[in-house]
Amino acid sequence: MPALADVLQIGAVAAGVDVGRAAIKIAEIRRTARGVELHRAAVAPTPPGAVAGGVILDPAAVGSAVDALRRRTGIRSRRAVVAVTGQNVLARVLRLPPIPEEEVRQAIRWEAERHLPIPVDEAVIDVQAVGEVTEDGQRRLEVLLAAAPESVVLAHVQAVERARMTVEAVEVGALAMVRGLGHTDTRGTRALVNLGASTTDVAVVRDGVPQFTRTIPAGLETVAAAVGRLAGVDAAAAQQVLARYGLGWDESLPELPPGTYATEVTAALEEVVTQLRRTLDFVRAQFAGVTVSEIVLCGGGARLRHMDRHLTAELDLPVTVGVPPVRARAGRRGEQHDAISPQLAVAVGLALRTVG
Repeated sequence: MPALADVLQIGAVAAGVDVGRAAIKIAEIRRTARGVELHRAAVAPTPPGAVAGGVILDPAAVGSAVDALRRRTGIRSRRAVVAVTGQNVLARVLRLPPIPEEEVRQAIRWEAERHLPIPVDEAVIDVQAVGEVTEDGQRRLEVLLAAAPESVVLAHVQAVERARMTVEAVEVGALAMVRGLGHTDTRGTRALVNLGASTTDVAVVRDGVPQFTRTIPAGLETVAAAVGRLAGVDAAAAQQVLARYGLGWDESLPELPPGTYATEVTAALEEVVTQLRRTLDFVRAQFAGVTVSEIVLCGGGARLRHMDRHLTAELDLPVTVGVPPVRARAGRRGEQHDAISPQLAVAVGLALRTVG
């Protein structure tokens, strides 16, 4: 029998909006008597030059693009949860001594000064108690700190409001990824990786709790640029070549010498691989006795052929492609395809924050 809270939420609907450098992803989630469903979803190109490094530079252009995508897809919800990402956006689990709840926020502010790369007064900070642990015989509170520059948050809010939507919450994209991939209740330690165009978001999840997040300032742009140079084509055509041949393990551009395409693509991915390796090394150093069991890959990079196998070989860990475990609305074949797309992980996770 469903819980009373779930019954009362039947009919509730919300949208998640994930704005990246290369693509805008939107997902509408609805709670029905059968459970949570992905009602509608879509992906569209981001206006050129409108986003860089997770920062929206042109809210008007992004807002128009989101509005057009929403109307084209038939998304009716005006309630939106929005993702922010970037090198100055982070989430960390902090351990504090047992203190009254009203003192937690002030204590977190002090702790935030140690972790944030920007002044605390310029950041939007959120905290959430996630549990208790015993450390050196002492009871400690585990509190999840999430923070982002206020300017980044405001630009995202402005863009989505221009799409005639109401922003109900702004969330760190890596945390939304964890929810969107259904890893909030899993045991063990995993690294979830959202490989995008200009950034790669990583969330390390231990027993369902995100321990920390990191944004790597590298993504598929360098790969697409390498393909463009090889093929002598513009950026749009390079993306098409990359979508067709992937990492070039099976086939590649016929006009190139054998192995050239795969070699160049692999070299262009080296910075992403190096930074992922360093992140895993950090986990091993910070969490004694903790072993990362696998990497779950999502984002646009997860859709490239053989990307999972390449990362498995380079990082010496099993890599699986993650998809949102949300049932698509019955009878919508195109949306069912979108429902299993790893590119929608963050957008689905955002919507689930409100209708979960």
